[in-house]
Amino acid sequence: MPGESVLPLLAGTVANMLLEPLLLRAKGKCMMTKRSCWMLSLPLFFVAGFAGRVFALAGQTGVAPTPEIFAPGVISGPANDGAPTFSPDGSTLFFTRSAAQWTVILESHQVKGEWTKPVLAPFSGEWPDSSPAMSPDGKFVVFQSSRPVVPVSAADDHAKPHVVSNLWRVYRVGAGWSEPKRLPEAVNLPGASIWKPSVAADGTIYFTGIDAKGQKRLYASAYKEGAYQQAEPLAFSDGTTLDVDPEIAPDGSFLVFVSAGRMAGNPKDHLFLVLKKGDGWGPVTAIHFADEEKNGYSTDDEPRLGVDHRTVYFSSDRVVPVHFPRTQEQARKDLERMDLWDNSNLNVWRVSISGWVESGA
Repeated sequence: MPGESVLPLLAGTVANMLLEPLLLRAKGKCMMTKRSCWMLSLPLFFVAGFAGRVFALAGQTGVAPTPEIFAPGVISGPANDGAPTFSPDGSTLFFTRSAAQWTVILESHQVKGEWTKPVLAPFSGEWPDSSPAMSPDGKFVVFQSSRPVVPVSAADDHAKPHVVSNLWRVYRVGAGWSEPKRLPEAVNLPGASIWKPSVAADGTIYFTGIDAKGQKRLYASAYKEGAYQQAEPLAFSDGTTLDVDPEIAPDGSFLVFVSAGRMAGNPKDHLFLVLKKGDGWGPVTAIHFADEEKNGYSTDDEPRLGVDHRTVYFSSDRVVPVHFPRTQEQARKDLERMDLWDNSNLNVWRVSISGWVESGA
């Protein structure tokens, strides 16, 4: 849990601040009668229990954050929408929009504080593409694509291209983008499906690899001397916990990812965080939200960091709770929201993870 290592100390400090006056009074009174000691113990138990509950909540959620919908009706629409990747100045974003059988990458720009209507990204649309990840310097975008490894002509009706999920890259060229180029096999591991890239400032690419047996693991391929090195699995991701969708902090100090196998009795996808510790990784921490106990768990995927590197944007099937009975006016508002975006499809939500990152998780 976030701040787990410092939480007992913090809780103890505040508990002492709350309880010390009562303890001093109790010490004097208990010298008189056992009854006085018992009566004074009641407020002690109450305050201690209250403090324990507060810090248990803080331990689960950092600052007990509640996710908020992002750009409803524009980026979060009636289709299934994936989390966006941002340009370094935050004025441009790319994200995935998908139907049942295909996906495409869209582009939007922030103008006068509002996001423009998304349009097709120049490098997407011919084949199913998803999960764009912009490099921290904004010079290139890496994305997942099911386009054939060897290009084929759309006019060749008899072509049966070898289609596989790989990572491709486009470079910024002036106001546009280069032609997509497939990354080498040091990244696109032979025999595996490769998904959801994330790029660190040093060029290292993190991604999901799914082998022929369906095992899912997180990998990283370092970039050294102008070339990607052979990808290696991350030590904490052994293929048994269904880890996917890594998102690395630009400085490599922490990683947010998704897993469907780390919460006992709950098979849904959830967000997790792990901090870099020396040459390795620290313990994996679940990211909990303040509304989980009340509204139930949602399926949360594809985390992306905002330009502040402390806000996580993620794709989720969570909805705004509807309460009954309701007025006609409230029903109209609920229907309008459902038509706009709130229809149980995947939308983009965002939440602060400062509590986890700053406390050392």
